[in-house]
Amino acid sequence: MNITAVIPAAGMGKRFGGDVKKQFFEVLGHTVLYYTLTALNRACPFKEFILGANPDDFYFLYSQLSKADVKNYQLVQGGGERYETVYNCLKAVSTEYVLIHDAVRPFFTYDTVRSVADAAQETGAAICGLPVRDTLKKISGNGVEKTVNRNEYILSHTPQVFRTALLKKAVENADERGIVITDEAQAMELYGVQVKWVISQPDNIKITYLNDMDMAEGLVRKYFGQ
Repeated sequence: MNITAVIPAAGMGKRFGGDVKKQFFEVLGHTVLYYTLTALNRACPFKEFILGANPDDFYFLYSQLSKADVKNYQLVQGGGERYETVYNCLKAVSTEYVLIHDAVRPFFTYDTVRSVADAAQETGAAICGLPVRDTLKKISGNGVEKTVNRNEYILSHTPQVFRTALLKKAVENADERGIVITDEAQAMELYGVQVKWVISQPDNIKITYLNDMDMAEGLVRKYFGQ
């Protein structure tokens, strides 16, 4: 597949806390971003990696890309919102398909990447996710309104794969409608494109809070042999 990897890495990580952006936080000697780049580089022969980031971080990103042995890449200025960062990256993509992946989600497998990429060729849009295990409640404030059918929901993960031209139009559509999307699949949904989904794995966590690092250490040992 003719495909580019896009990694939005401009986020400030407000929920993470601390003085270091979560993608640059070190776990067992390397940054979270290093592990993400390494995992992607192992998983697929991407034509190119495109990272959207704050220009102040570019110099540091060069070192991370080098350590992860990423050869072909571009650094693009990020935006204030995730979708703006992704859109800036999309403008630099030359391949038919694009894979979008969170900078802070390093624990995924080759099989997951392959499954999402294969599914994307059916409709132009595919994600991976996990079925909801727990009873799911709809809430209002601190009150519970009702129990909903968990079989109708999944937890959406990345990687997500899309036909590049279609995703650009979908993100533009969401922006014109004033909708701040939380992942690229949402833009496709709003644009009327059927999004396929395939199974992810429980290890494919998004590092969001500082205490996630306790779990991350064990997963780094499992996936990277640190």
